[in-house]
Amino acid sequence: MGDSYTADIAGHPACEVLLAAWHSADPGQRQALVRGIDVPPPIALRSRYRMLLDPEAPSGPWNPDLTPEAWARQLRLETEGDNALRAGSLSVALTAYQALLEEETGSDPRLPTVHAHIGLGTMARDRNDIEAATEHFETATAVAGDSMYRFGRMQALVHWAYMTLWHHSAELALDQFREAAEIADALDDPVFQGNALLGAAECAERLGELDRMEQHGRQAFATFSAVRSTQGRANAAQRLGGWLHRRGRHSEAWEWLDLALAALQEEGNPNGLVNVHSLRGDLYLDDRQFDDAEDEYNKARELAVSAELPRAQAHAAQDLARTARGRGNWAEAVELFTESLERYRGIGDLLGMSQAMGKLAEAQEECGSVEDALRTWREAVVEVESYRADHQEERFQQEYRRRFRDMYGESLAAAERHESPETFAVVADFLAGRRLAGLLEASSTAMAGDALDQLHELLARADHGLLAHRRIARSDDDRFGDDRRENRIRRLGAFELRQGAEHPAGKSLDDLLSAVYLPPADEGGPLLEALPDGCHALQILLDPVDEDLVRWSWSAPGERPAMGSFRLAPAATDLLSVLRSDELDAERQALTADDLRPLSTLLPPSLVATLVSSGPHDLLLIPAGELWRVPWGALPLEGGLLLGEVARFVVCPSLTIQRQLAARHPGTPHRGSPLDVDVWRSPLVKCHPLNLFQDRRWNPRRLSSAAEARGAICDGRELMVLTGHGRPRAETGHYLELDQDAWLLPGDLLGRRPPRRLALIACWGSAYPGRAPSDPISVATLALAGGSDEVLATVGELGDSVSATRYVEMVLDALPENTMAAAVHQATRRFLARREHRSLPMHHWAPLIPIGTHRPPGGQQ
Repeated sequence: MGDSYTADIAGHPACEVLLAAWHSADPGQRQALVRGIDVPPPIALRSRYRMLLDPEAPSGPWNPDLTPEAWARQLRLETEGDNALRAGSLSVALTAYQALLEEETGSDPRLPTVHAHIGLGTMARDRNDIEAATEHFETATAVAGDSMYRFGRMQALVHWAYMTLWHHSAELALDQFREAAEIADALDDPVFQGNALLGAAECAERLGELDRMEQHGRQAFATFSAVRSTQGRANAAQRLGGWLHRRGRHSEAWEWLDLALAALQEEGNPNGLVNVHSLRGDLYLDDRQFDDAEDEYNKARELAVSAELPRAQAHAAQDLARTARGRGNWAEAVELFTESLERYRGIGDLLGMSQAMGKLAEAQEECGSVEDALRTWREAVVEVESYRADHQEERFQQEYRRRFRDMYGESLAAAERHESPETFAVVADFLAGRRLAGLLEASSTAMAGDALDQLHELLARADHGLLAHRRIARSDDDRFGDDRRENRIRRLGAFELRQGAEHPAGKSLDDLLSAVYLPPADEGGPLLEALPDGCHALQILLDPVDEDLVRWSWSAPGERPAMGSFRLAPAATDLLSVLRSDELDAERQALTADDLRPLSTLLPPSLVATLVSSGPHDLLLIPAGELWRVPWGALPLEGGLLLGEVARFVVCPSLTIQRQLAARHPGTPHRGSPLDVDVWRSPLVKCHPLNLFQDRRWNPRRLSSAAEARGAICDGRELMVLTGHGRPRAETGHYLELDQDAWLLPGDLLGRRPPRRLALIACWGSAYPGRAPSDPISVATLALAGGSDEVLATVGELGDSVSATRYVEMVLDALPENTMAAAVHQATRRFLARREHRSLPMHHWAPLIPIGTHRPPGGQQ
């Protein structure tokens, strides 16, 4: 069912009955006529059969001007086009579909238009004209919807979903396949149920759900077998063979591929045959049967060239390159991987590009071209980041990070292996996130208007500016590729909006800020050169693949950065789970500095030795992802000392943000005159009275209400101290409770000019539990993006207690003469000088951290 039909379809015995039912005005009579016949296998007839039985179909009569001759002509054109497309005869298919379009009379339902655009879209997709294919499928879907023709919508969705899978998002494609499956179930059409299952299996593979992938594949094969669909069984068998091979089950893979080959040779489908020959070659290659593998790959290449299949030609070049690699012919492998990379780049296939780049870099290393290999690794992650930047929703950006985590991990490993701090800096900075950096670049000036207008203007301006940034940074050829990719992603992503997805006003802050994703660049050297003089800098992260593997790069003053990696002990990974959990509050709040001892290995031993030998030292920490939640000041070092005692440390979200902060011109350092400070203490806070602003060093402005406090944070004054209860919130992230039902949200900082120095005395000021491990979006970090040079905030719960009050006031008391980093260091030494304080639960002091960067000597100390 659903395979090619070679006889004259107009002579099929179901034709006359279907036409009579088509013209019937009575739905009951229409369905009675159709139920009396078997399901016709040819898709041109089956599509009409399913519509006639669809309970949601419109009342009749349908196409009253449709003559028996026109009916037969349309069926013949559809079948001719489908058969030609399946056989690779594209010119014949094009002629048939164009003629089918001319059959349209405008009366409903408009099946000729729907079927012609599905065929033309499939042709465009196969030759990789994604823009044209999207237009055809979009038209088919819209016309099918207007005609209440659900079978046509289901067909278009399946084809469209494959484009979405290749060029946009596996998650969004899965949504499309699921909708198609729901329609197939409602219409009782097992062929398209199988097609949708097969598509869902491919999505599961991209998303790493391998058991689900195999389950869907077997269900699809069983469905096709039940209705004796040769083409469907061949497609499912071919994919199952490939999946089982990748799972190491070679004997089962051979069985499925033999079955697929026999069916596809019977059908004469060039696309399917190319895939089978490629997969057979993979099995031979795994067994080091290089001649047999090369023979299969050459068969695939010849078919791909003759059928004009660009994706298959790219695959074939890569397959032959892998064969050369297996034989140890590294120079030939470099040449062929380069060819496959350019072919994948030409069709915008990121998955193929990333695979080709990884293998090309390996071959370049084997040829002794280490610098070329490192450049290729960096180029690979830049390409992935470029795709992430073009997606306007956070979930899709995160999906690309998950799908291509091997590329990030292997690039970091290559950086360490070849001692390339520039490569490490680039990759680690991408993993730290690009939205805050983009926002900081975009929000250089405050805007007038209400908060919603400011937000919309900021995001629109940022999107426009960052796209322009990308154009300037790329060559003309690359910009053409970028333009095409952006257009593809936005067109394919618009499917979700057309289906009634959430309006931007209802989006989460993470999604809103996806629009300001800073375009990536291979600029590791400039990032490292922008580090402050006389300061230690530590970039540190968990490997995106091996989550217990810590990777770090340490820049000591005046020295070339050193790199290394180590595995966390189970006790350390358990601790990190507690620190990031949104459910283990009591366990987290009970932790003491001594409990953090398993995390003492986070710092390189040489750095620890330097810090404890003499000091204090300035230390810039750039922790990516999960490590952002570590209360660094309480990190145990040698001799019972804690990091906050021996270093003036400051935490920064990424190297890119550090460079942007370092380029700012901060206000005049405080020199003797009273320091202006705005002060707000929430009435809901029991402790933290903030009585220290009495002496002559301060010029305090006590704010009288939560509303005044919210307004004052946008005045851009010198220093502001806000005390309140901080809460995690799924929609907006962290928020600060200024008073009963009065909150300061992260979004309140967007487009505003916050104080030059901001102290947030509240829980979760700069990170909150349960969020994805990139870009710590919070009130504190958005203040940095908006213009604050220094921010004091928390990475966990801060006690509303006498002990916490004592520590906070020690920090604030040091602010008139010191940077926040120096104030925290000074207060930590004073606080921990009392022995009983060292055994207190950390939430009384350690979560409070300085955020920003160090200034070179000569600035405010």
